[in-house]
Amino acid sequence: MMSDYISDIRRKVGNDLLVMPSAAVAIRDDKGRLLLAKHHNQGMWVLPGGLIEPEEQPADAAMREVWEETGLLVRLTRIIGVYGGPDLLVKYENGDRAAYIGTVFSGEPVGGELRPDGVEILDVRYFERSEIANLPHREWMKLVLPVIFDMPETTYFQPGSWRPPGS
Repeated sequence: MMSDYISDIRRKVGNDLLVMPSAAVAIRDDKGRLLLAKHHNQGMWVLPGGLIEPEEQPADAAMREVWEETGLLVRLTRIIGVYGGPDLLVKYENGDRAAYIGTVFSGEPVGGELRPDGVEILDVRYFERSEIANLPHREWMKLVLPVIFDMPETTYFQPGSWRPPGS
């Protein structure tokens, strides 16, 4: 579902590429399985999360999005990483293009009841790592999953490759 803020921008710029800040949360159960949400858009499975609204703190956006999408109230425990680049480019069915800059947090449920919102999210489930590879998911999930499963205490960022022109 598109926020009023993004709808207003889209009326002005059409389908042009927008850079959009986002936040997501990795939530694991006591068996180590990871919670994923199945989006109505192309049936992709991803971490619960979404856009950071104007004047909203990234942590608040992450907590709000998890609540809206999954029915869970979470406590954030750390930043897993910050992601961007070609794997976070998305072209939607309506032609809109977005380049996401995503902050991924780790979190744990402290309340609520697990359920999809039924509009944006069709299903929410915990998955073993081996099951996730066979699910339709966005390319950026391939960057995040190894950090979630293999480096549970590490904050990760994609190494920079920028160089001054001519060097």
